[in-house]
Amino acid sequence: MPSFTLTTSVVALLAANAVSGFMIAPVPAGATMKSRSALFGIRCEDKYYQLEEMEDKETCTTEVFLKADRTIGFGESDGPLWATAVGVWNVEPGTDNYSMSITRVYASGQPNTDMGEFDFEVSRIFAGEMTMVGESVGITGVTYAKQAMGEENQEVGYYNMIDGTDERNKINALKD
Repeated sequence: MPSFTLTTSVVALLAANAVSGFMIAPVPAGATMKSRSALFGIRCEDKYYQLEEMEDKETCTTEVFLKADRTIGFGESDGPLWATAVGVWNVEPGTDNYSMSITRVYASGQPNTDMGEFDFEVSRIFAGEMTMVGESVGITGVTYAKQAMGEENQEVGYYNMIDGTDERNKINALKD
């Protein structure tokens, strides 16, 4: 049985019922994650990132904010519009290994039709590695579709993230 550690922030979120549909999902077997100590001291929290997801032939970019409590805030996206989104992230202590789990709920259908209105969830696990891209932290890795308990998660694409905090702050300063 795989081992895992719940952080106090995740336990607090679960206890407060602030996260629904949360499922602990280990990184799938065969996922390659290298361990180095060059970047692990860099703080990822309280920063804005541009998350670029590449799945099938589709690509979308979403602004995400990695909060210090290991949850994720979501900004604008050029991808499909979701009704709600929730996520958690982690960097393994002493490594450059980054992981993130995001669940988005989409509303679909039309009222007064035989199908009606309905919601559906799409959950993804992101496993990757932090590197330096110029003066910014970049994260790149593989995206997995979260499967039911006991089933192996399926690789469905790739992702890139780049720290956009400084650029965002410069744009906001120009607006003020």
